[in-house]
Amino acid sequence: MTERADIQNVINAWNTGLDSGDIDAMVATCDPNAVTVNEGQPATIGVQAIRDKYIPRIATAEITSGYDIEDLQFFGDVAVVSGRFYGTMTMRDTGETRTPQGRLVLVYKRDATGAWKMILDMDNNGPA
Repeated sequence: MTERADIQNVINAWNTGLDSGDIDAMVATCDPNAVTVNEGQPATIGVQAIRDKYIPRIATAEITSGYDIEDLQFFGDVAVVSGRFYGTMTMRDTGETRTPQGRLVLVYKRDATGAWKMILDMDNNGPA
């Protein structure tokens, strides 16, 4: 398997966990000190904070998500990925469907086992 395929697989694992409501699958892709910086929100640092941020989102909406890699660069054991995210959120209480989309930079680092773990997730919303 290529390094690009490895990175795509870890991105897919996060998205599959998000879409299926499996927070454990999502955080399994993260370094223990991962940072998420989502537009208009304070930074979230660490796996427990990521759990606390995403559990309510998962509870309130049926989610589908995707990510297109546009650029991927490797710097030794660090990978920097930029691309476009998109998806749908159907609110469980109202049935309203939202269509989030925007730009997303992800940074991964190999852990001691050789697995790629997310260390940074930074996005901005809007037309991609």
